[in-house]
Amino acid sequence: MGDWLPPPERGEPEWAAWGSATLQARFARWVFATVAGILIAAAFLFAGLVVPAVGAAVLTAVPGYWSVACHRRTVAARRTGWRTATVTLTGVWFTTLRRPLGGTIAVRFPDGSRIGLRPWETNSAVRALSELPDLPALVAGEGPAALTVLIPPKPPRREKPVLFGACADTYRWLPES
Repeated sequence: MGDWLPPPERGEPEWAAWGSATLQARFARWVFATVAGILIAAAFLFAGLVVPAVGAAVLTAVPGYWSVACHRRTVAARRTGWRTATVTLTGVWFTTLRRPLGGTIAVRFPDGSRIGLRPWETNSAVRALSELPDLPALVAGEGPAALTVLIPPKPPRREKPVLFGACADTYRWLPES
């Protein structure tokens, strides 16, 4: 289809190992929640409580969906590695069930190529970074829906790194020579 990220860099960027480990930990938590929901639904069903069993099974779909999404991003980051970039987040405020309402991430790679992304998650940390230009970041993933953005900490403004999933809004394009 297209090259979503530029060629890999030599050596692993700083914070890349943290990003991969955090993706793996999120995947494990969502899988645990999914398995717990299935076991609770089965326990209700074997106790003869059909309505709570159906309710638990329906509620298990949410962690099931997020575990699949986290797995896709984890495998994609492991396969492609992390790339250094600068990002500018704009107008990330509200979300619908599947996609944010407004808000984009303008990503610029060291080779001059660019790509537009939309964040899947608009937590308070992502919203707090809105409108700050040219934040250093790492981007990993493949395909239009399995991309991950990691913004390292920058004391005193931000003590913790911010990691969130994103989907491509545009193809990656190279600057005209």
